[in-house]
Amino acid sequence: MAYRMYYLDKKTHIWDRNQTLAYIPGSLMDLTNERERCPYLSREGWDIPEVDGSGSPFSGKGGLYFTLHREPGVLKFEGTLTTQEAKTDLTISVGKTWSQTVKFDKAGSQQFVITLPAGLFIADPTEANYLSLQSNHSIKFKTFKLSHAG
Repeated sequence: MAYRMYYLDKKTHIWDRNQTLAYIPGSLMDLTNERERCPYLSREGWDIPEVDGSGSPFSGKGGLYFTLHREPGVLKFEGTLTTQEAKTDLTISVGKTWSQTVKFDKAGSQQFVITLPAGLFIADPTEANYLSLQSNHSIKFKTFKLSHAG
């Protein structure tokens, strides 16, 4: 799956021969370490992590590709980031069925936590889920985590 998504479909940002797109809810996605790049990042929107550990630059539109081995139910999606400008909007969506916008009024270090309803993702190791991100200004993401709500 990871090979296909990188080489054939040209959807993921990095390739590591040991990588997998399987995601276990609750696992932290570290976007600050170049040596251990996050395998879930889309090719679109992302740049490699900054050398100083400040995060992975993101601009425009992109997202996360991942597989799940079982239906996760309601999830919390949380992240830490640095906004480059005040009045930065981050829209998170799954397909055409669900979308939510997080607004950051000031520039600087930020966190967000949103709830994703049950039924948005499929549990199939041969089919990737896509969580879309879109922002009106550049952002440096440090971490992401999808975890069971409640």
